[in-house]
Amino acid sequence: MNSLLETKPVAAPHKGEERILFSLGPKEKNLFLPETDLTRFNDQSCAHINPDGISAGDWEKTLRQHRPTVLVTAWNTPPIPVSWIESDDFSLRYLCNITGSVKSVAPRILFSRGVRMTNWGTLINHTIAEHALLMVLSLLRNTPAWPAAAVSGSYSADLMPVLRTRSLRGKRVGLHGFGAIAREIIALLKPFQVEIAACSQGVPRAVLEAQGVEPVADLETLFARSEVLIECESLTPHSRGSVTAAVLARLPHDAVFVNVGRGLIVDEIALGRLATEKQLRVGLDVFHQEPLPPDSPLAKIPGLLLSPHIAGPTWDAFPLCGDHALTNLQRYLNREPLTDEITVEIYDRAT
Repeated sequence: MNSLLETKPVAAPHKGEERILFSLGPKEKNLFLPETDLTRFNDQSCAHINPDGISAGDWEKTLRQHRPTVLVTAWNTPPIPVSWIESDDFSLRYLCNITGSVKSVAPRILFSRGVRMTNWGTLINHTIAEHALLMVLSLLRNTPAWPAAAVSGSYSADLMPVLRTRSLRGKRVGLHGFGAIAREIIALLKPFQVEIAACSQGVPRAVLEAQGVEPVADLETLFARSEVLIECESLTPHSRGSVTAAVLARLPHDAVFVNVGRGLIVDEIALGRLATEKQLRVGLDVFHQEPLPPDSPLAKIPGLLLSPHIAGPTWDAFPLCGDHALTNLQRYLNREPLTDEITVEIYDRAT
């Protein structure tokens, strides 16, 4: 059974008092709230629980025991039980999520109970965009082949036919997805004078054109015209599995394909096969199964650039995410407007 790290007895709140439950494991606290003094919230009724490994039953007992009005969550927080949400003693009014998508913690029914939610919003979008650009440039210059080439004893003139290094400038770049991350990517691509096109379900043509991006009606057309394709679409029932073998086959020979969106959008088996058949330059930060198993076929394909889902946040951005969450928490306690509040529309488009 999981035990409370620090508990303050929960009494019926006075007027204006909240019951705050911090659901953070030791690793999450060290990442997001290093050396953070949480005693500033001691004028409220506070409890702290380590959710790592907690059973569903013990988690529901904890929620019913403490009856939090505010819940501070991160990656390891278990889902909020629907049975508690639908009960008469349901107490939650604000879910303050330190990380990104709340879907793994917060059932959609919370909106009908009037619960407000926030997350890190757009705080780390630039780190994901940077990672996408890093992978694109790395693949164009064929960095996976550098270590062997550096000790091959050959000069550059002999290595170039093997390395096939390329420049990004002037390339045709396609974006599958057009959320905040895509717009950050566009800003980073501007100095390279690329031609950008995009396709994203539900995004009006005028929105794309306002960003200087060519709207494309379907993925087949987008992939066929892209020398560089960046996958940054959110995972929805419509996008899941949308990048099929037929879509991937439309990529030109020697094209770059980078996925910083979600692994389940792409047919991984077809991607692995086409990477070899069409000499695609592939960089992946997300996969069907994470962490990627050591015996994954993807790990055996020469030239693939694989990163362990670390596009965002970067190491130096973790404390910023924690500070952002605590600032929102203080704003909630002060009855001030929240930043990066999650609406039903944002929830439905999130992964």
